Amino acid sequence: MARTPTEAGEALLPGLIAVFSALAAPSPPGAGPLTPPAEPWQVRYEGRFRRHGHPVPGVWTASTVHCPGCGGTTGPWTVTCDWSRIALGCPCGSVTRAHGLAFSEVRLVLPDV
Repeated sequence: MARTPTEAGEALLPGLIAVFSALAAPSPPGAGPLTPPAEPWQVRYEGRFRRHGHPVPGVWTASTVHCPGCGGTTGPWTVTCDWSRIALGCPCGSVTRAHGLAFSEVRLVLPDV
C-alpha cells in the first residue's frame, strides 16, 4: 500500500542519498578492500542436504540434493567453501557447484568450521 512520505522520512533522504552514493562510488586508488580476506575451508559431512524453497505464499518445498555423477544423496560429502561459492564433492569423484543450496542452508547443517 503506497503512502504519502512524511516530513521525517523526507528529512532522512539527503543522508541516505549520501550513504548510498558513497557505497556505490569506486574505491580511491590504493585503497584496500572493504572486507578482510577470508581463508577457504573444507569439511566432510555425512548426511543429506535439503534444498528449501518458498515458491508462493503459504507453500514451502524441500528436495534432497543428489550427486550429478552417481545420484547419491548421503555422502560423505566434501564441502569446500571459498566464501563466494560452495562445492560439494562426492565419494564417486564428482564435484558440483550446481546444487542450488544457499550458504546458510549448508552452514546450518555443518559442524563448527
